[in-house]
Amino acid sequence: MKSTVGKLALGVAAVTALSGVPAAHAAEPPTAVEAASAQAAKTGQAVPVPSLTDENSTTVANPDGTLTATITSGPSNVKQGDRWVPIDTTLVAEGGVLKPKAAKADVTVSAGGEGPLATMVDEQGRKFSLQWPQALPAPKVAGNVATFADAAGPGADLVVTVLPTGFRHDVVLRTKPSGPIELRIPVRTEGVELGEAADGRLELRSDAGEVVAAGAKPVMWDASGRGKPRGDAIAPVEAAVRTENGAKVLVLTPDAEFLSDPKRVYPVTVDPTITLPGVEVDTDVATSWASHPGDAMIIAGTMPWENGQGGDVMRSLVKFDTSAFTGKRVLWAGLGMWNVETNACGLRVGSGLTAERVTGPWDENNLNWDNKPPTVKEGSSTVRAGLGRTWTEPCAGGPGFLTWGVTGIAQAWAKGAPNHGIQLRGADESEATNWRAFAASENKEQGVKPPTLAVVYWR
Repeated sequence: MKSTVGKLALGVAAVTALSGVPAAHAAEPPTAVEAASAQAAKTGQAVPVPSLTDENSTTVANPDGTLTATITSGPSNVKQGDRWVPIDTTLVAEGGVLKPKAAKADVTVSAGGEGPLATMVDEQGRKFSLQWPQALPAPKVAGNVATFADAAGPGADLVVTVLPTGFRHDVVLRTKPSGPIELRIPVRTEGVELGEAADGRLELRSDAGEVVAAGAKPVMWDASGRGKPRGDAIAPVEAAVRTENGAKVLVLTPDAEFLSDPKRVYPVTVDPTITLPGVEVDTDVATSWASHPGDAMIIAGTMPWENGQGGDVMRSLVKFDTSAFTGKRVLWAGLGMWNVETNACGLRVGSGLTAERVTGPWDENNLNWDNKPPTVKEGSSTVRAGLGRTWTEPCAGGPGFLTWGVTGIAQAWAKGAPNHGIQLRGADESEATNWRAFAASENKEQGVKPPTLAVVYWR
């Protein structure tokens, strides 16, 4: 199957036009879909169908009687009153705190001073709040990120990143500590309890004992991986949840040997991320590191380590809600991934990346190279282009969608195949260098698009 490059086609140019729209019964008023289809046929333009909008998708009626559903891997819309609006996690001052303009979770971040560092409340009213023992400085705010300089000690910043469904929190060590360090973060909860799973992950359990959310095992990594942990630039962080004076405290103990290593590239990020209610639907995994939900970027392909002593094979996984076209006749489907970085620019970069249908379940909070899910080749396609920028220079045209034809995959889901998502991997994983970095659904930078599935189907 030929690969395509550029903007994700959301219309029906890639499929054969169908004619004829079933007429509504004369005695019955037209449904919203029928009305939109009639208007589209009359005007020759696609018409939105608001009744088919939800937090993950929008749908339009096409002039030929088909529908096009545009589905994002994570929440992209949130309901405010009786209308859906795009999620916007940009932080703004409101009532003495910082809040995202529009997000699924009710999140507040400190604007400085006494009080919680960050708090989130889900739709069931369950609350998870990070405290801080000292008054916080006024943060530097950039989009959805609030940075509290030196709040965790000299050269150690607290960083809160607001996500569509919650937040992630990091401690960023800008400079090498003079000795071993321990980070103590008081936690307050309502309706949930923070604890440790048997495998070392952090998790939130409801009062009834149900796991509401879980984070990957806490880790830290240095700056050599360009924001992604890999190889010998990553290390686990010892984490313990203790009860002190009737209150929970998350205690993080970064490995002192890792921090003092002369080859360490600062800053070092200590990441004990956990979000409520835990609905991440895109992630990546590699031969040297496990998945880290909440990352703004996911990578697929092969990449050598900077020290030349090895490399990583990486795969990205994305999942979409396919209920909009289940049981329907799918005519065309395209997967769009917003390519922000590549090992080289151009239409033919290495063997490219292959999109395959995933056939087994996976847990983004407990995903590593040994338990990654199986896939099938039927319906797969390969794209060889590279967009965005390399590590040294921008590509002509900048970032944009790489688009895989995945009609066969969508048709399988429509006919009842279990939906476990799509995997992206290097077409030839024996290559030393052949990788692409994509925006994840958590990436809310200006102009960036989330993983998107566009499906044209007969209504």
